[in-house]
Amino acid sequence: MEVEYLQAELTAAEREARSPVVLALGYFDGVHEGHQKVIRTAISEAEKKGVEAAVLTFHPHPRTVLSKHYEGDEYPELTPLPIKEARVRELGVDRFFIVTFDTTLSSLSPQQFVDGYILPLHVIHAVAGFDFSYGQYGKGNMETLPSHARGEFETTAVTKWERGGEKVSSTRIRQHIESGELEQANALLKRPHSVHGEVVKGDKRGREIGFPTANIALDSPYVLPPVGVFCAYVQIDGMDYPAVCSFGYRPTFHEQQTEPLIEAHLLSFHDDIYGKRVEMKWLKMLRPEVKFDSADALITQMEEDKDVAYHYFEHHWKESLK
Repeated sequence: MEVEYLQAELTAAEREARSPVVLALGYFDGVHEGHQKVIRTAISEAEKKGVEAAVLTFHPHPRTVLSKHYEGDEYPELTPLPIKEARVRELGVDRFFIVTFDTTLSSLSPQQFVDGYILPLHVIHAVAGFDFSYGQYGKGNMETLPSHARGEFETTAVTKWERGGEKVSSTRIRQHIESGELEQANALLKRPHSVHGEVVKGDKRGREIGFPTANIALDSPYVLPPVGVFCAYVQIDGMDYPAVCSFGYRPTFHEQQTEPLIEAHLLSFHDDIYGKRVEMKWLKMLRPEVKFDSADALITQMEEDKDVAYHYFEHHWKESLK
């Protein structure tokens, strides 16, 4: 898959210099079932027409630019750009266009956006979800796109994708994750929600009480569950290992801690992995974070958490313990 960053409007002359493509449009945070339907529709149309399939997305997230709440900070995402790129690549897309989202882009009229970012890419067919919008204040939509195409490309609006009588959306998935409903979120994603980072040195408190942990420093702002204890997979060098993971402030030992940490106690892996990059896949929330009166009380609870996790993996993921 060829990746291209588009940091400014393109010229009309570029259209003829490029090969024709069928283009899927959207932000695609999470690359969930609904997004996959849009992208696969574009791939199917491209195959029919004998041209390449492309995806156009935006970076950073529009809220990073437009919302004062996130001014100067990145908006937490289900799939930060490198992960989104990998998910799109897995679907078999030929080209991946990344448009820089800034105040200039947000001020373009719908027609200016189409003229500057779609027509010059030699798009012959544009595909997007039924609720896709573009241009200043989102004034452009799938009803206006045919007229803004100026007869240069066809359009397809992909209908709403539902599960349980509700639309599958990034917002719905975020809500599930932030509520600790990981199994529901993972069903909509068609895979476990995951985060990526590096294993860093901690204070070795877990090792001292008999539960050594891998401390994971995330490489991007992710959508995260509430603080608590979880069943998870930790992928190391391409292999998934079952783990009990703590995400929180460790109040039993650290009353003044201001940032939550991710610590993974691996159930079937004991090698030194400091400095390694890992992927942690959230599977199930076991319980919320609790402050215990003593280290012994914490150890007793951790033993219970470990037993529950073993039962979970034996029941749901038997292969993970082999």
